Amino acid sequence: MKPEEYNPKAREAFGKSLIDVGVGIFKGIMLLFTIAPMTFLLKGALDGTGKNASFADIWNFMRSPSYFVFLVLLVVAFVFGHYFRKEGLRHIHEIENRTNN
Repeated sequence: MKPEEYNPKAREAFGKSLIDVGVGIFKGIMLLFTIAPMTFLLKGALDGTGKNASFADIWNFMRSPSYFVFLVLLVVAFVFGHYFRKEGLRHIHEIENRTNN
């Protein structure tokens, strides 16, 4: 069954779930760039080995192909997150337009 054939409540719920998926993807990306580096820095600072920890050390452990794969996956995640949010908003907007007409 296509989402366009759902009744209004089911289609609204479907749109909200798509928005939730898109927002979840964006939240995951933000956590990746905020929490993960901070945990690496805190681990290095509180490790007790006397070794310096920096953002350069975090990014220098990957080789060029790994950077490429990381960036491709990051772009794909942004595209999927944007697509899911846009489609969810479209479904909800169409439901609102039908009820107003």
